[in-house]
Amino acid sequence: MKSKKISWIDKKLKDSQFRQDVEEEYRKLSIGEQLLHLRQAAHLTQAQVAEKVGTTGSAISRYENASYSRYELNTVRKIVEACGGHLKLIFDSQEGSQLVSF
Repeated sequence: MKSKKISWIDKKLKDSQFRQDVEEEYRKLSIGEQLLHLRQAAHLTQAQVAEKVGTTGSAISRYENASYSRYELNTVRKIVEACGGHLKLIFDSQEGSQLVSF
């Protein structure tokens, strides 16, 4: 019987704090990446989105940056709508899921 090798990351993910940190970084990356893809799909520049939202191009750049962690829901909604999208949130709990559309 062949033994299964455990990778370095598998070992690290057993640590609950490390796993939480990785999941948090993934969420931040995911939000920024989704905003970037949405803007590009709409064929808009950061400056164009900023004008529609009433902010600066550098603010849009921050929101698209994976290291940014201070997202404001209202601003995310404005950016999404400026790019022609709709923001939806799903709240999951043991009792079930609740979808909220903006």
